[in-house]
Amino acid sequence: MVTGMILRMGSVAKKNFFSVSMCFLIFFTMTGPAWPEEKNLLLSLGVSLPLTGPKSTQAVKWLQGMEAAVSAINYGGGVHQRQLRIIALDDGGDEVRRQNNLNQLTEKEDLFALVSAFGYNSTKDALRISEEKSTLFFGSNTGIKTSGSHAKPNIFTLRPDMDLEMDLLVSRFMQETGKRRISVLYSENEKGTEYMNGVRSALEKRQQELLAAVPVTPQNPKISSAIDNILVTSPDAIIIAAELNVTTDFIRELRQSRGDIHLIAVGHTDPLELSERLMNTGLGVVISQAVPFPFYRRIPIVNAYAADVEAFKEEDPAIEMTFPGFEAYLNFQAFIYILKQSPSLDAASFIHTAQQQFESDLGGFRFSFSDKKHTGSNQIFLTQIAPGGFVAPIRNFSEVYEYHP
Repeated sequence: MVTGMILRMGSVAKKNFFSVSMCFLIFFTMTGPAWPEEKNLLLSLGVSLPLTGPKSTQAVKWLQGMEAAVSAINYGGGVHQRQLRIIALDDGGDEVRRQNNLNQLTEKEDLFALVSAFGYNSTKDALRISEEKSTLFFGSNTGIKTSGSHAKPNIFTLRPDMDLEMDLLVSRFMQETGKRRISVLYSENEKGTEYMNGVRSALEKRQQELLAAVPVTPQNPKISSAIDNILVTSPDAIIIAAELNVTTDFIRELRQSRGDIHLIAVGHTDPLELSERLMNTGLGVVISQAVPFPFYRRIPIVNAYAADVEAFKEEDPAIEMTFPGFEAYLNFQAFIYILKQSPSLDAASFIHTAQQQFESDLGGFRFSFSDKKHTGSNQIFLTQIAPGGFVAPIRNFSEVYEYHP
């Protein structure tokens, strides 16, 4: 009998060793294969991820967080005598492959839910498919608005949408620093624009104006011009909603002459990517996150994550504690928390049980749902780049390191 399994499926491109379909089965604890008669013992959860391609490093960390959570719950007997199985299909970051994967998962697999999509575009597509096909979706929403209070009853997301995240961020900055002059650098795409509009709305709510909203194109960002257009507004803070390369180049060039402006980066899955590039040039740069700091083990859920990662090393020695892995792990812990309380394993029962959650505590992370609210968290957590390119959590903007060019 299989006590837990992850199914990773994908295709290998011709430029690689084999131009054939590959299927990897990773079994946690088993005494034999999953024969057809054992199918009813499995509860299948589906996700399409870029496990190959430019975003594969972070996507693999994301999947490892899911694996650690599933392994732990299955080792403990599963949920309602069912073992959880993740069917993870590789899309390589390609939109067409992702669409085909999501169709396969929702049409050809006996799927309980789509879970924990990774990244803006992947999440957007998963949410759209879930709405079109009335498939249960649970996971992070990477902040996009389509999972707000108007979402369909079958969609639950854990982190705040962009409007709420920016509202919380602007509120904290203004209250904790006493400053209110804010400008935004943003990528001229849907994600960047949503972040910029979220900042604008948050400021208008507090009778303040957005000083400057400067768009850049990822392919040709024109950093010097963007800096000039922002500095003329004399901001106290610049919120940066751009890709990793643009964010890095902007901070490096700005800090050649200015160190007195608060720099806040949003929309980054892994703050370590930014800190490792900037090192001491990034000292005091604040990164807004939707989950607690994943290395502070005094937080019970972080300590549980550390223990489950350590246990899973027997199956995958490469697994480490990471920001993406912890967010995916947290998503699954919330999903499992609700699943355990559901009187039966069907979508209607799960939805009803989820909507009863109020300030449910996973051990340092709380979430709530209702029949009118399907976005679980109204919290943000701040991380800053510390000396040497390390990262550290902060409780208040007063703890931010000063930078001197």
